[in-house]
Amino acid sequence: MNKIHIKLIAMALALTLSVSVLIMSSYAWMVLSSNPAATGIQVIIGGGNTILIAPNVVTDEGYNIPGNFSDKMNFSGYGMEESYGYLSSLAGLTPVSTSNGREWFVSGNKVDMFYENANLPKYVEDENGNQVLNQKVGEGNYIYLDFWVVSPSGDYDLRISTGDGTSDGGSFVVDLPEPKIETAEDGTVARTLFQEEGKSAAASVRIGFLANPIMLEEEMQAYVNSSYNDDRFKSLRGFYREPNSGNFEIDSEKFTIYEPNGDYHPLDAELDGSYVQTKPLMLSGGEISENPDIWDHLTVQLKSDWEENGLIEQKFQAAVLQYGSDWSERSPAELSALFYGRYLGGQFSTYVEKGQFITKTSTLADAVNTANGAAVISGLGKSGATEDVVIIELEQNVPQRIRMFIWLEGQDIDCPASANSARFAVNIELAGGTKE
Repeated sequence: MNKIHIKLIAMALALTLSVSVLIMSSYAWMVLSSNPAATGIQVIIGGGNTILIAPNVVTDEGYNIPGNFSDKMNFSGYGMEESYGYLSSLAGLTPVSTSNGREWFVSGNKVDMFYENANLPKYVEDENGNQVLNQKVGEGNYIYLDFWVVSPSGDYDLRISTGDGTSDGGSFVVDLPEPKIETAEDGTVARTLFQEEGKSAAASVRIGFLANPIMLEEEMQAYVNSSYNDDRFKSLRGFYREPNSGNFEIDSEKFTIYEPNGDYHPLDAELDGSYVQTKPLMLSGGEISENPDIWDHLTVQLKSDWEENGLIEQKFQAAVLQYGSDWSERSPAELSALFYGRYLGGQFSTYVEKGQFITKTSTLADAVNTANGAAVISGLGKSGATEDVVIIELEQNVPQRIRMFIWLEGQDIDCPASANSARFAVNIELAGGTKE
């Protein structure tokens, strides 16, 4: 098989999601409490020398076109006109299941076919009957957002990568330790970071990428007529259905599932270090069933975790000292928002040891099928990216629209069955590779 040379060209996405989660004992899927606590999310994307990133902009005529391309962008700095403003007021996530990014299933076998349950901003009517944005975003089952990538220097296969070791790059999902406040008998107050053993949302987080190479003629004309036009780009690709537009399939569409922490099983120490296949739900012949055949669009990363040098705790103590008077009366939830948001600015990569990827998903499938369940993966090849799973091929100087999803997989074995408060951080870096 041709050797794949990975070039770290693409995208780092840092996302901090704070949600309070209640897990119902009547079924395995986690469910949000009726009063979720959330601080929104921070999304940062950075590009290398061979790829550029742009936000998705919706024109007055309703066309989706790329905004200004750059090598780095912070989604949190964009407003509602680019469809990202809701990220700062996200109310939380409830676990769902999908194997294709089109059909979404929630607990009780309710199926969302039309993105109705996506965690998106809602529009309401004002006193004059006009549609206005309701800035308070209600709870939803999953997040999705669109962005554009382009490769000015060549054709590349796009993959997810551990990165090249830079301080702000790499792919990972980790739980965010909660601040803990303790008062001694002498009245001394100590503030430390605390991670409860066996409680993890990161083990069931999934990131999905929906991509297709459909040419967009009307959108291209709208792009040419816009202030964002770049003469280097002569065509656009990537068509996706909008909410409530109906359920339909696109022959050339591919959904890639990124499963971080694939060998991490906080609820079963005996399984920790092995891989247990997730079988997300699907709709077949009108019936809802498990879909065991997802190997051709699944990329699995081993566990990522905070560095054992205690640097994150040192940073927290430094923050407490620096903002002592400001933080002295803060609650643990407020301390979390101040520390992870204000002090660290959503940048966690420096403090995280990233897990490697299983080199070939096909070998992982063989191992699982041989083991009939939990597969020992110590002997499988590991590398910076999965070789045999590609998000999409980027054509030189052709901007590609990609739809990204973030959800908690209800079919995952690591979905707990007891009360838990879940906070986690997601960082994603995409990489391009060429085959010789």
